[in-house]
Amino acid sequence: MIELTVNFLLKFIHIFGLMLGAAAGFGSMMVARQIRAAGQPIPQLAALRPRFARMALWGVSLIWISGLGLWMLRYDFANLGAAYAIKMLVALVLLGVVLALNQVNRTIAKTGAPA
Repeated sequence: MIELTVNFLLKFIHIFGLMLGAAAGFGSMMVARQIRAAGQPIPQLAALRPRFARMALWGVSLIWISGLGLWMLRYDFANLGAAYAIKMLVALVLLGVVLALNQVNRTIAKTGAPA
């Protein structure tokens, strides 16, 4: 019974991380569209960018933690095939992109450059 509960909890965290990352992506896209439509940077909207980037980092982190937990506990580190390997590679690239965005936002915050 405990194994079923842990499996459910990890899957729930995995889906929650996916939705958190998707919300951050769509939010960032909407902010960018509004700023482009205005023709000039709007400080209130630009201030949302680092928050969305941090939200995306949390989402991707939850996906990685829960995904590796599922792979370990449910599949016993089995080789799940080429599609799984490609999915892991895409997730690794996504993690790199989100980390880079967070680093850019941190640099902008330190230097005070406009976003």
